[in-house]
Amino acid sequence: MKTLPRLWTTIALAAALAASLPAFDRGILPGSISQAQAQDQSGLSVETIGPLVREYLLKNPEVLEEALTALEEKRQRDELAARAEALGQNADLIFRSPTSPVAGNADGDVTLVEFFDYNCGYCKRMLPAMLDLLKTDPNLKVVFKEWPVLSDGSAEAARIGLAVSKVAPERYLDFHVALMSAQSGSGADKTLAMKVVEDLGIDAEAVTTTAQSKEVNDAIAENYLIAEALGLRGTPSYVLGDEVIPGAVSFEMLQEKIARVRDDGCRTC
Repeated sequence: MKTLPRLWTTIALAAALAASLPAFDRGILPGSISQAQAQDQSGLSVETIGPLVREYLLKNPEVLEEALTALEEKRQRDELAARAEALGQNADLIFRSPTSPVAGNADGDVTLVEFFDYNCGYCKRMLPAMLDLLKTDPNLKVVFKEWPVLSDGSAEAARIGLAVSKVAPERYLDFHVALMSAQSGSGADKTLAMKVVEDLGIDAEAVTTTAQSKEVNDAIAENYLIAEALGLRGTPSYVLGDEVIPGAVSFEMLQEKIARVRDDGCRTC
């Protein structure tokens, strides 16, 4: 959910305050009479309300600060509630979609979901932590959500990645690690992704064909829909239990959160 620019939020609050000033001036509770009645009975016109509001706000600027804080807190509560609802409604697609590549223990007791882009620098920085988690936690299942949001090259690489997961699922993690680690001045794209495919000895012709399939199109579209439902703003983003974790975090933080989900009993994954 995007936050309104502070200026427009301030204007909106000022307008709301203006509407209630005539009633407050006469000790009338908001909502007890109509706005039109309040204006008629006070004798205030639209032209006179503005200066009154300005004067009031200049004398009491803390009102706007308090209102803005309350508004932001309400937005955060609403966002968390919407996200929790989206997690519940989309649990199967998030944690168990057959279109998403999986690494680690496919029958693990905790599932960590990562939304990523092959051209995301922060995703690349998180790669060692993800590999350490897979290495140190034999009961962890990791689900990769190809979410190419940064460039056309990202979309091309995501298609190749998903195609690899269909053609040679046992090699997907090798492909993922190799492409994430590859150095290229132009970034990840089809050319670089196919070079990784060839270097790994995966059937390049089959991958090229599968990358253009409806199955791959549907998988990417599904990831976009889930990301939108969860209100994700960028990569990397993680889903763990009933929590969404935005941005790059430490190995220790993810490890602690995984342990907490395991101790509580994962209800969604």
